[in-house]
Amino acid sequence: MISRKLFHLLSVILIFPVLFLSDNYRIVFSISFLIVVLLIDVLRLKNRNFGKLFLSIFRSILKKNEINDWTGATYLAISYALINILFEKEIVIFSLIILAICDPIAAIFGTYIRPNIKIHRKSINGLIGFYLSGIILSLLFFDNISLFSKILAVLISGIVEIFTPIDDNLSVPLTTAFILKFI
Repeated sequence: MISRKLFHLLSVILIFPVLFLSDNYRIVFSISFLIVVLLIDVLRLKNRNFGKLFLSIFRSILKKNEINDWTGATYLAISYALINILFEKEIVIFSLIILAICDPIAAIFGTYIRPNIKIHRKSINGLIGFYLSGIILSLLFFDNISLFSKILAVLISGIVEIFTPIDDNLSVPLTTAFILKFI
């Protein structure tokens, strides 16, 4: 679990193209990233030899359901492309930061802090960790986005993560971005 969450933290790297590319180039980059990730995922699922090679490298960070299905990276690439197409830079960056930081912290809180009460296979402690880290990030970043909108986005994203069957790599950035844009 820890190695997977460290990998999750690495997704913060996706912020750099958003920071340094113009809007058109960041959209092209995000779509290109999606195509590459989709090709890798389809290839590993359809080509036995490539699938074996892929699993020999990445099995330790895959969830059991990802071994024979799309990985979290594919859902991340989909959300990355969508938020870059639909939203301005500040919203994209904040949405990615929430996913990259709050989700691993939620997993750590949910795994190591007791008692551990679960709702829909997610822990209340994890939700508290998600909220605390998200509120801290809301206080630290992007003064040009209202604090109310940022905190509301974090709160709703945490609820969506618990109650939706959609992969959090897709649901958290999209929920965060939509709330920031429309509230």
